[in-house]
Amino acid sequence: MEEVIYKSKPLTPIEQKLQEKFAEEVANQAGLMDSMGKQLLSLELAMVGIYATVLKLISGESATLETGWSVGITFLFWFMSVVLTVLAIFPQEYKVDSSKMDEIKAYFQKSARHKAKMLIGSVTLFFMGVTVSVFTI
Repeated sequence: MEEVIYKSKPLTPIEQKLQEKFAEEVANQAGLMDSMGKQLLSLELAMVGIYATVLKLISGESATLETGWSVGITFLFWFMSVVLTVLAIFPQEYKVDSSKMDEIKAYFQKSARHKAKMLIGSVTLFFMGVTVSVFTI
């Protein structure tokens, strides 16, 4: 078998900094998802309050609002949206052997992917609720 010699050179300071920044970004993805989830939760709760206020203004003080399927479905979608957002924000427990780099990388990927799926579902349900709410006004 022929011996193969590979030539290499150490990383430049710029390349080292880029590697560090890349690692920081990968590790920070779950934190960014948490931040987005907190803002989404605020929006979802505010929208429910605004919607309830608009329904009250439309119905008047002495009038009764005929609640049909659309109001119920609207609040159901928004409730499920809030539940998914809260599940995305709360941390999950992962078993990670900190001596294995592959498991550490997998932890960051699984955590961010889980939060992203929950938030995408939450946004979808939220906008479905907004869409259905149009039929109530």
